[in-house]
Amino acid sequence: MSLFSSKRNIIIAALAALFVIYSFATVTVVKEGEEAKLTGEVAFDPTSVATNFWQQDAESYFSAGATDFVTLVNESNGDFTSLASKYGHYSMGDSGELSFIVKGTGTVDTVKNKLRAGYLALKVDGYTGNAQIRLQIGPVFKGSAVRDTISKISYRDYKNQIEWAQVSVAFHDLISKEILAPIDMNSMQGKKVEFIGCFTVGRPSQILITPVSLKVL
Repeated sequence: MSLFSSKRNIIIAALAALFVIYSFATVTVVKEGEEAKLTGEVAFDPTSVATNFWQQDAESYFSAGATDFVTLVNESNGDFTSLASKYGHYSMGDSGELSFIVKGTGTVDTVKNKLRAGYLALKVDGYTGNAQIRLQIGPVFKGSAVRDTISKISYRDYKNQIEWAQVSVAFHDLISKEILAPIDMNSMQGKKVEFIGCFTVGRPSQILITPVSLKVL
């Protein structure tokens, strides 16, 4: 090895050592959960999003926004999209899946609480149509009608579809805990109930409502 090569290698090694020392000197150790203090970015928390709305706005929002179920069905004349601008909520602002907030009373005909996606089959007072009316009782909930009917929450406020989906799950968790858990589902068959809930337009043969309020009369 020449003297020149030896000196070059020493210089390279010294520069590498200085780089490592500088890197360690400029590293900031951040405790878990305190990343936002350094980056200024608030960590996404879907539970907080759902809980804040539930505690502050849910009761008044859904009560004021609910349309009588039978009135909605009769007025739609088989075409719910005709009432989108009057009563409906699209999942993507002015497009996407169409959902409605409805209210009514009825009698529980069948209890399916052993299924993962459990439901109460309901005979709604005044309804004479052929569609099966079901109230979701979980623990697995289909769709995202509750989230999609809340105008104060927009998909534009979230980074991606994963976060947007997590908000829906957080609402379902709250519904399970706050609305459904206090009710003994095993004794619900034949009971009269009053409900407020949300459903997404889908198959004409079935209307699947996620309750945001459910009272046994």
